[in-house]
Amino acid sequence: MSDNGYAYIKLDYLELMSDGDPEMKAVMLEMLLSELPEELKKMQDLFSTTNWKELRSVSHKMKSTLAFVGNDPMTEAYKQIETLTKIGPEVSQVESQLNILVEMCPKVIAELQVEQRKTA
Repeated sequence: MSDNGYAYIKLDYLELMSDGDPEMKAVMLEMLLSELPEELKKMQDLFSTTNWKELRSVSHKMKSTLAFVGNDPMTEAYKQIETLTKIGPEVSQVESQLNILVEMCPKVIAELQVEQRKTA
């Protein structure tokens, strides 16, 4: 569990980037809450169609987005997916990393929603 009492998120970078501005923090939280599930669904669809190039692109984009969340296992899974899709992926390895994202995403979103209510 991190210093902020959350088990799945660490918002130090989000706090730094919002510079203590509650409105900016609220906007960033809203962006994360909409983007995380949408992009995960997109990644699942890309995986099912074996569109490795686009899957790599989405993974790359999400690595930087995840910095705001502070969830190391998810960040690492995105990095692994990006790397694996560059080298001619072993499907089971990509699927394994995607499963980490599928498992962690609802937990992260739940904690982000708690933080969003605190910010409102």
